[in-house]
Amino acid sequence: EKLCEMFEELVPMSGKADTEAGEIVRAVSRIGYRFTNDGDQLGIGYGRETCNPAGRFLGKKCDDAVARQLDGMWEIFDSYTYERKLNGLYDLVLGYLEEHPELKQKENAEDFWDYRDPDEDVDDYEEEEDDYEEEDCYYDEEEEDW
Repeated sequence: EKLCEMFEELVPMSGKADTEAGEIVRAVSRIGYRFTNDGDQLGIGYGRETCNPAGRFLGKKCDDAVARQLDGMWEIFDSYTYERKLNGLYDLVLGYLEEHPELKQKENAEDFWDYRDPDEDVDDYEEEEDDYEEEDCYYDEEEEDW
């Protein structure tokens, strides 16, 4: 796929990309990777930590079509719908990069992780899991005696 080719060409093994196009590819690939490998989604649970910064970065760096697509992906609980929108995001980002080939040479100064919001990008499921464990981990020794 075209996105994979661009990733290999523009994204380093670790850290931010040297070019703006590379960082855009790195950010959209992060969102896709986290969904396909771990089920993380923008604005939901652990996806708040793993995907939100990349989503914000793309919304600021790309055009309005990409920003609108991203806006429609936050907090979608249906994975089928999210996957369809993710595929649409890939197409829009690739289209944007094709329209702006100069971004492959434009020096990149930002890391998409710079777009992390420490107040919003926190896994909101952690609190629920802690409550569950405290309530449901009751152990009664007397039950063993039967």
